[in-house]
Amino acid sequence: MHPPVLRVRHIIAYAVGASIAILLARLVLRLVAARPDNPVFGAFFALTAPPRVLAALDAGQPRFGAVLEFSTLALIALLLVLGLLFRQLGQSRLRR
Repeated sequence: MHPPVLRVRHIIAYAVGASIAILLARLVLRLVAARPDNPVFGAFFALTAPPRVLAALDAGQPRFGAVLEFSTLALIALLLVLGLLFRQLGQSRLRR
């Protein structure tokens, strides 16, 4: 059996990876101009909307059409940094 620290580390890694994958899917869908009036895409965009704090990065972008969402890119970068920080924290705990 794995020590509890390793189990928690794996759970965090999978959660961060899944979140980044979903955000990358959102980014690609927005880049190829998926229509938000489609019920499936509309629900997906509503569920994966970035926090309002980061939404200010997209203030000058058009609402429809192909859009590169800087808020989604910033959220992906933030999740990567947080994931790496948790990894370093887990490694330092394993060394003790």
